Amino acid sequence: MLRPIGTLHPPFYIPEGAVLVGGAVRDLLLGRRPTDLDLLAKDPKKAAQEAVLRLSGRLFPLDEERRLYRVVTPRGLTLDFAPLEDLEKDLLSRDFRLNALVLLGRLVLGPFGAKEDLKGRRLEPVREENLYQDHLRSLRGVRLSTTLGLGLGPGARAALARHARHLQAHPEDRPAPERVQSELERLLLSPRAAHGFLLMDRLGLLEVYLPELARTRGVPQLGRHFLDVLDHSLSVLFHLLWLYPQAPLALRLAALLHDLGKATTGVWDEEKGRYRFLGHEKESARLAEALLLRLRFPKKVVERVKALVLAHMHAPPSTPRGLRRFFLRRSDLLPDLLYLQAADRLARAGGEAEAWALLDLAEAFRTAPPPSRPLLSGEEVMALLGLSPGPEVGRALRRLLLAQAEGRVTSKEEARAFLIPPHPGLRQDGGPGKALPKPSDETPDAKKL
Repeated sequence: MLRPIGTLHPPFYIPEGAVLVGGAVRDLLLGRRPTDLDLLAKDPKKAAQEAVLRLSGRLFPLDEERRLYRVVTPRGLTLDFAPLEDLEKDLLSRDFRLNALVLLGRLVLGPFGAKEDLKGRRLEPVREENLYQDHLRSLRGVRLSTTLGLGLGPGARAALARHARHLQAHPEDRPAPERVQSELERLLLSPRAAHGFLLMDRLGLLEVYLPELARTRGVPQLGRHFLDVLDHSLSVLFHLLWLYPQAPLALRLAALLHDLGKATTGVWDEEKGRYRFLGHEKESARLAEALLLRLRFPKKVVERVKALVLAHMHAPPSTPRGLRRFFLRRSDLLPDLLYLQAADRLARAGGEAEAWALLDLAEAFRTAPPPSRPLLSGEEVMALLGLSPGPEVGRALRRLLLAQAEGRVTSKEEARAFLIPPHPGLRQDGGPGKALPKPSDETPDAKKL
């Protein structure tokens, strides 16, 4: 039986004959403005057409046979319409009580206990068996708790933990990877993402969806690391979002997964009294790639995560010239890599000074980024040096770009002088005598560019 929860004056148009249900009602009660609205109507097509006329939206039939329609408005509001049949049965089949709400006129109704859930700002299942009607619901519960700042009540914690054990024992019941990816992405993009993954671990869901990360639980490090590998990784994610709230998805994933390889690469160092994890970044990158591909993350995101994880142990040089080379070599990963390294330092003992120095470098990179292209084109280099198209041209361009990054070349004239070898009868300073050896511009760093 549905009970009164409160009253609402929705700040948007609701077509006549339609009722607002679900998460949008919850969000309004929590003081949030929803952009995705679920509506039920006796004639959903007619209600959708009315919304199109009133809101200047576009109508998209989602499933004509089941009478499901979507309206998207120019202001970014999405309205999904479905048939209104048995309202109470529909609401009582949902996952959590705060998602089983309906707005009738100005009155909000919901199942028994929903009013107390709203007051306590917590999630509780409508019925535990509902979690098994859609096995994504336990993960969605963690995501909603994290993104909405809602607690999990005692009943929800116990029910979600039991459901996690069911999914561990019955992998055939696990949701499609694409659906899992969507929930994990929304969780990661929350400012409280680290808390969400800690909650997944406590409930047993980390083992279900991210077993590679779950295996780092209890892996000791010692030395400056006062946390085990899993807690360290969560701390890195927490500090990353503290330092860089706008961090993109790939960087957040790299923070979470950067030490996956430590579960299998640890070796005890008797002399130093701590574990060493030689080559763990390569193993971590391999595991992260496999995990993300399994969950159907976009290939571009996967490649970015892999590159960041592989590079997270490469500290910037201390000399100005070396630093400029580092900026040039790593320009495709910066400043994200520096933020990742700074967060990594803050998640260990005594790393504050290193972290602040890395943040200064991130600002320096933003203020004065390295050159993105050589001062001379490939055609100009070929004409200048009498070369035909081939690898020699590429090498010359890389040498020139490195010299620009180091500040040794600042104009086209200097670029030509840099590339033209000295006359054999002259020293490089212009005087007579034997020519000096060619400058060693083709350094290992240049070859990496």
